[in-house]
Amino acid sequence: MDVFTYSYDCPRWYGRNQGTRNLYLDPMSTTEPIEAAKKDAQTISGSQTCDVHLIQKFRLAIEHVETYPAMATTPMYKFKQ
Repeated sequence: MDVFTYSYDCPRWYGRNQGTRNLYLDPMSTTEPIEAAKKDAQTISGSQTCDVHLIQKFRLAIEHVETYPAMATTPMYKFKQ
């Protein structure tokens, strides 16, 4: 999984909504990171005029470490009725 860190600056009528966030994208996705970041910033800020800058890209790998007893009681599938 590819992870992009981006900064955003979204003006609102009451001031500016600014910050830094991480965006998780599937490496096989055709979505452009800058467009996905802009959409994410617009969603969290409520502004439609966000200025977005990509800061960093890194790859996230998940490694299994330990299974707990509750795993045995968790259904792995559901039947559709």
